[in-house]
Amino acid sequence: MCLSLAAGLCGCTLTGRKSLRLGIFAGSPWQVHESSGYESIDEVVARFEAAHPLVDVVYESGIRINDYTQWLDDAVVMGEVPDVFVMPDEKFGEYASLGVLKNLDPYLRQDDSCSESDFFPAAVQSGKYQYSQYALPYMMNPRLMFVNVSLLKEEGLKVPEESWTPEQFLALCRQLTRDLNHDGTPDQYGVVDYDWLDLAEASGLDLFSDDGHNVDLRGDQVRKVTETYRQLTEFMGSQTEREVLMEAGRVAFAPMSYAEFITYNPWPWKVKKYSGFDWICISLPQAADRTIRYAGNSLVMGMSAGTRDGELAWDLMKEFCVNQTTQTGILEHSQGMCVLQTDKSLLDAFLDDSGLSGDTVRAIMNQEGTRVRFSKYESAREQLADRMEKAAADPEDLDLQLVEIEETIRSYLRS
Repeated sequence: MCLSLAAGLCGCTLTGRKSLRLGIFAGSPWQVHESSGYESIDEVVARFEAAHPLVDVVYESGIRINDYTQWLDDAVVMGEVPDVFVMPDEKFGEYASLGVLKNLDPYLRQDDSCSESDFFPAAVQSGKYQYSQYALPYMMNPRLMFVNVSLLKEEGLKVPEESWTPEQFLALCRQLTRDLNHDGTPDQYGVVDYDWLDLAEASGLDLFSDDGHNVDLRGDQVRKVTETYRQLTEFMGSQTEREVLMEAGRVAFAPMSYAEFITYNPWPWKVKKYSGFDWICISLPQAADRTIRYAGNSLVMGMSAGTRDGELAWDLMKEFCVNQTTQTGILEHSQGMCVLQTDKSLLDAFLDDSGLSGDTVRAIMNQEGTRVRFSKYESAREQLADRMEKAAADPEDLDLQLVEIEETIRSYLRS
């Protein structure tokens, strides 16, 4: 018994077989309906095991995304981190800073079958921590803009060009917001669920220092974005009524994830939603003269710093993240966007007649990713957005508010 236990702890049995633990969950990571469970995962595992006959890949089934991060946190605390595991954005910086993840730079340097250039720029950047690769991208979920085409036509307006700017966006929202029943309150809106951070990113603001210890809110551009956002809120429906307004066709624009688009776009085989009018998705507005970074989510795959089978773990990661069959399956059978720079015709054929251009998706995926991630990146962004929206709602003494917010966020970053 003791010998068997010792062998199991090192991932190797007395018969010479090895095992790799995989941390993964069932269903979509993007909070949308997905019917597939572990079928696609099992297909990847089967291919890997066929190429590595003496290796078994094991994972705990039945974990859903809402429970997965806690399951992973518990594994970290107990020292039972899987050899290979997926993680959402909000956990990546934390795990990298805690030393949970193995630096993948040496593997990339030595492996001719895997290169950063294989991936879309936004995708590869999602796995970087302080300029080193600590995870490979597995799937992406770009942010798009839902456009109610029917509503624009009723108002005599055209669908914006892909190169539209925040200023044009504001002007359209102003034109489209109406009090239709003359009760003094708008019942048709320009936009819903668009926040200060959306506008800051659309304006190309880089607010945090590379080391994650500072935030800079004192520039003229921050003030301009905040004042523009205050104007935009006049034409914005309540976030709590997002679904009601969109279902009723009473809002022109709303940020929408790629996963939502794929799930609810009225293709014959999809779950139909917002079907009482014509709608499409285009890119989010962005400043023409600024570097705009990728806006959206990612699911990345990392290797445990404590794994004893690094080369095998690396091969398993590649089967998920670099294998063309796996990534094509993500594109065609999930609600995520593949991370590889696949053949142009493949993406175009998949999105054909969908109301979303392959060129639009490629342009978003070819944007630069987050400049640099640090342990508190996601939580600091959330706190900053919340405070800046409150400042926009009460613009009196805005300069003083910006100083106070900057000091508060800086203290949090350094705590």
